[in-house]
Amino acid sequence: MDENAGRSTALLTLSDIGKQYPGVRALDGVDLQVLAGEVHAVLGENGAGKSTLVGVAAGSVVPNTGTIDLGGTTRSRMHPREAREEGLAIVYQIPALAPSLTVVDAMLLLLPDSVRPPRRTATTWIAELFAGLGLEIDVRQRVSALSQREAHLVEIAAALASEPRVLILDEPTEALGADETEWLFVQVRDLLAKGSAVVYITHRIPEVLAIGHRMTVLRDGRVVGRGAVSDYDADEIVELIVGRSLETTFPDKATAEEAPAVLTTGGLSGKAFRDVDFVARGGEIVGLAGVEGNGQREFMKALAGAVRSSGSLSVAGRDVRSLTSKRAAKEGIVYLPGDRLGEAMFGQLSVRENVIAPNISRAMPAGFVSPRLETQLTEQAISGLAVKTPTLETPVTSLSGGSQQKVLLARARLGSPAVLLVEDPTQGVDAGARVEIYSFLRAMADDGMAVVILSTDAVELEGLCDRVVVFSRGRVQAELTGPRLTEREITGAAVLSTETSLSEETDAAQLTSRKGLPFYQRGEVQTVGLVLITAALALVTAGIAPSFLSPLSLGQLLAAGAILVLVGLAQLVVVITGGIDLSIGSVVALGAVIVSFFGAGGPGLLVVGMVVAIVAGALVGVVNGLLITRLGMPPVIATLVSSIAVLGTAQLLRPQPGGQASADLMTALGTAIAGIPLVLVVAVVIAVVLWLALTNTGVGRGLRAAGSDPVKANRMGVNVPRMRLLATVASGVLASIAGIVLFTKTGIGDAGVGQALTLTSVTAIVIAGVSIFGGSGSALAVAAAALLLQTITSALPFLNVNLSWQYWLQGIFVFVAAVLPMAVRLRRRRRIPQ
Repeated sequence: MDENAGRSTALLTLSDIGKQYPGVRALDGVDLQVLAGEVHAVLGENGAGKSTLVGVAAGSVVPNTGTIDLGGTTRSRMHPREAREEGLAIVYQIPALAPSLTVVDAMLLLLPDSVRPPRRTATTWIAELFAGLGLEIDVRQRVSALSQREAHLVEIAAALASEPRVLILDEPTEALGADETEWLFVQVRDLLAKGSAVVYITHRIPEVLAIGHRMTVLRDGRVVGRGAVSDYDADEIVELIVGRSLETTFPDKATAEEAPAVLTTGGLSGKAFRDVDFVARGGEIVGLAGVEGNGQREFMKALAGAVRSSGSLSVAGRDVRSLTSKRAAKEGIVYLPGDRLGEAMFGQLSVRENVIAPNISRAMPAGFVSPRLETQLTEQAISGLAVKTPTLETPVTSLSGGSQQKVLLARARLGSPAVLLVEDPTQGVDAGARVEIYSFLRAMADDGMAVVILSTDAVELEGLCDRVVVFSRGRVQAELTGPRLTEREITGAAVLSTETSLSEETDAAQLTSRKGLPFYQRGEVQTVGLVLITAALALVTAGIAPSFLSPLSLGQLLAAGAILVLVGLAQLVVVITGGIDLSIGSVVALGAVIVSFFGAGGPGLLVVGMVVAIVAGALVGVVNGLLITRLGMPPVIATLVSSIAVLGTAQLLRPQPGGQASADLMTALGTAIAGIPLVLVVAVVIAVVLWLALTNTGVGRGLRAAGSDPVKANRMGVNVPRMRLLATVASGVLASIAGIVLFTKTGIGDAGVGQALTLTSVTAIVIAGVSIFGGSGSALAVAAAALLLQTITSALPFLNVNLSWQYWLQGIFVFVAAVLPMAVRLRRRRRIPQ
């Protein structure tokens, strides 16, 4: 490797970095200097402090001590957006992409100002970028629809497009195949040629030897070695990492005679794979290999019952039809997905709870859980696995990747399965833990079970497996055993009939011509549907009672609808950030009460009252935001407390209804444009502006990202506390405007009105298809839903229906709005392409 003797300029310098977590010193006086034109590898076991160190550089982790020098400026901490603007880009081990955003919006958040295209041209610009890089990814789809591999590639593309001076890659190839890894190395070499630097974190020592120039090795938060990569061989690097020599990495393979088949498939077909005949015998480890995206992962999931399939499947000679995850578990098939935290573990629960969860019946000898027996079973399951955890009650998310994987293996052992399916058994696992996991898997096979692993690491497959089945284009390309089971044969068979997934001739138009979001997630479709339902209801009611559409009745309906539009929008801006505002009804009442003190003094004084009411609403929003962001109170509690206080204030100001406006003023306030009340026009304009802001501005993307995944949003450069504070302030302002509109409708200040509007605001956003978990929602759909709710309320008296039906009908709409998308998603998930 060219040592590039001209390298000397330090682009990134971390000095004496220290980071302390409760009970853990993650970093202790760490120094790191990264030079222009070099790949600097940062190595160490999980928990050594690698990701914490680069998190400090990228701004996602705040150090307790030390300084960061980037772009010629020294500082004690960095914000992610600041780091990005200074020329540092990072690709995280777990992609930092907010799930509810589209690929386009995620890219726009990740790109620095200097290269970010305008929103109106962003879709085409990003599609052309992807095409130029050879990435076949639909830029209009949501991040949540991406595979783990695609999410990594999107984040890599964003990092490359930002033209970084320093690029940090944290385990970048874990989800990539061999061809994509080589593609990434080409991009890295191009960056180096331009004078940039790359910080490379990996557990894959051959990658370090292939691309690294210098390295720094961490152990227990301290630097234990550094120097030129060329001065070390693989064994010496491993010894530095783990602090001991690894005489053998893989355990001895099975030597017994061929055992009976435990798991057999015949002509098994499903999504991305066809006509697979497969056998796994007791006592052996079988590997599944292939270039990423060739059907092996889907086949693994089909064996576990996680996706539907057709064809024959038998376990221990018993035919199994219509395999589901539940049925697979009953048949003794245990599946450990590669996405541990996302699919396999209960992240907020303890080690004990994660181990015992699928086997809880074993801890219930008398129909009740025995804590003593539960602890004994857990200790028995993890014995010999060297799970690094303070206690069994430690949350599993606080463990290293290796220990998390060992917890899953302990769970599997406790279930005594006949077949163990393990996807990416050592992904994100350090060198020392890998050896322990390999030994455990071999011990499980020696006990008579059939072990099937899926891995992208050909060396791992060669060293661990007794047989390897290689997939290509959804079919079995080769089955390797004995002398043929080598890294070269595995790789050769995988690419023999498969073109690279990174086509150099990708057409940008293909990446923007697809449908993108499912129809039920599109705000414009929901808006049109709700408007049509509202129109149909109005016409039916008018057919029965023609006076329903009289100018007077219609004007009252639309004026009242303006209030619901505003409170729905107020709830939307908070819910989209992952919160909820229970103070909306009280703020509406306070706004109406405040304006009532100014309503009898003429238009000028009324304007002053409106300003005071809006300021009061904003102050309530500030209080709500500070309670949530500074004191860490849950939004439900914070806004409930403020709701009580605001309502009490309104009642103190107006113990009894009063402050009636003059007749002339009420006439002016009731002004209509072409028969449409001015207040509704104002409300609709606000809805359109909010829709445009949420869709097309950086603030809107920040609000959605904060609600989708606050941790990933922070890593993307979003100031999550600021977004949440902005949302509560906007909610308070919109609710106070709704209070002003309420006063224009009633002409009197009454602290007792408006409380039901909080529930109505929640109903409106649910009917509009807004995700109650945050991250997505259309302001136009919320406005349409609000008008539908008001039409229902106004139509019932004309239909001679008891007003209590208002709540029944709202409940039906909420049920349909909440359940229908879930049913469609479930159907889409279960559909098998023919």
